[in-house]
Amino acid sequence: MKVYAKGGPGMDLMFLNEEEAIQLQAFFRKRGIDHILFKSKDAFIFSIPDKAKDINRYIDMFAHFIIQVKRGEFLHKILTEQFFYENKEEREQIIEIVSEMCSGKREELIALTGKINEFEMVRNAVGSFFDSSDSILFESLLTFRLKEYQQELISFLHVAIDEYKMEQEYQMFINMLREYLKNRSTGRKTVHLSIDEEITFYDEDFGEMEKSDVMKMVDRRLLAIHPVYIDSAVIAPLLSMAPERIFIYTMYDEKPLVRTLRNIFEERMTILPPIH
Repeated sequence: MKVYAKGGPGMDLMFLNEEEAIQLQAFFRKRGIDHILFKSKDAFIFSIPDKAKDINRYIDMFAHFIIQVKRGEFLHKILTEQFFYENKEEREQIIEIVSEMCSGKREELIALTGKINEFEMVRNAVGSFFDSSDSILFESLLTFRLKEYQQELISFLHVAIDEYKMEQEYQMFINMLREYLKNRSTGRKTVHLSIDEEITFYDEDFGEMEKSDVMKMVDRRLLAIHPVYIDSAVIAPLLSMAPERIFIYTMYDEKPLVRTLRNIFEERMTILPPIH
């Protein structure tokens, strides 16, 4: 990449950080906009030839650059410096949750923060900045015009961190139950389980099992280990019986209980349509 020692006509977007300037140039180049990066004194300049011509395309591209590139960098920095997450993989998992919230995929989490139209918010900030001058400093855009956007990201980040911690705790819980299951002797070869308005256990011959008999099979140590998390009506009996095969009959295959059962029993479990 060549850096030339002169400026260009039209609007100039100035960078104090060369790496950031090259990063923007590469982003634009991949999307069919190829401009020379100039150097002037201590600044690196990305020059837009004609401010009036196709300016909306540039505003859109800058907005996408901020969302796709700078958002992640900003969140990595906040997680490292303010929340002391030194592990990159952990930071990336938390940032992925924020990204899903921004795209509207985590409705249960968005309910805690409120929705934002990320692209519109960023684009409006970029557009107002472009209207303010023919020579603008990129750092000022990030620091001042995008301050509201960054505050929104931080509010998302707080929720994402809590969710990440809960997901880690849940995974530890699942791993503990898998380990218990691995070391548990098989009590029954096959168990059929109907999950509808009510939950009903059946033996391998499809004979209905009385609730009192099911509860008698529960290994009480399970409830002592994690009394809050272990479902005593379904999960504890199945773990205690440790069947080789489990057939779940339900229309609620995305229900949290069914997802947890799938995570614990994995290949032992088959989900089928409800029993009529």
